[in-house]
Amino acid sequence: MKQAKFSSIAGMALICQCVLNTNALGADSREELNSGQDFTKPLTRLDIRQKYQALAASRSSFITTFRVDKPVVLDQNGWVLSLRADLPFVINNVRSFDNPESKYQIGSSDFLNQFIIIAPQGKKSWTYGFGSQIIWPTAAADQMGSGRYQIAPLVGAKMDLKAISPGSFTYLLLRDHIDLGGQSYRSKTNYLVIQPGLNIGLPNQWFATVAPEMRVDWENHNRCFIPFDITIGKMINKTTVLSIEYKTPILDKDYPLYNHEIEARIGFFF
Repeated sequence: MKQAKFSSIAGMALICQCVLNTNALGADSREELNSGQDFTKPLTRLDIRQKYQALAASRSSFITTFRVDKPVVLDQNGWVLSLRADLPFVINNVRSFDNPESKYQIGSSDFLNQFIIIAPQGKKSWTYGFGSQIIWPTAAADQMGSGRYQIAPLVGAKMDLKAISPGSFTYLLLRDHIDLGGQSYRSKTNYLVIQPGLNIGLPNQWFATVAPEMRVDWENHNRCFIPFDITIGKMINKTTVLSIEYKTPILDKDYPLYNHEIEARIGFFF
């Protein structure tokens, strides 16, 4: 398993090196390209994401996620339905009923569906969207998922900040995860996600995003989790994006989701 850990970290390092060494192939540095960070401007896309999590008690987790998005135009006024599906696979050594000896095991995690209905922006500087996530307990073992069906209604609003730079914007997303049942011996999952975001467009198709997913756990005395979060990315061309994201807790009293998290992404737009 040390080899798997080394391979995962080496893969992240390779993507980071590509980001640092690649020029914008044929892209005008003054042109505003859609990097996929703006939830109100969905793209037909395929993301491959590799995440490493350092967990409590010397545990660790490696998550490979295949994400597919598809926007659907609803009418001539510009209303759009944004569809998304996430298929994650996990390698971890978390202790559970299925893994009492804390050995590294590999398998599928929980499958996620999302839909967002997005209002037309037109000439305004802002717009909004609303929808839901649905999380299916498809994990191959207890330590790889929640074991609970969840629905997460969401609402969000975005405002362009073109006065700062092309491609800059800010947003706020709220998502409330509601437990719908599942394995009776697993803990219920009722929590609120509050995600303020700021994306800054940088020269030569670089961008930086700060978008911490803050949590309030309704099920356990309203415990709070607030992370530091930053993403640095680059549009390689109009259809390819590379990025690296780092997270670490700022406030996680009695609610430690992870100690550190790093995720590398390559995204293809169609």
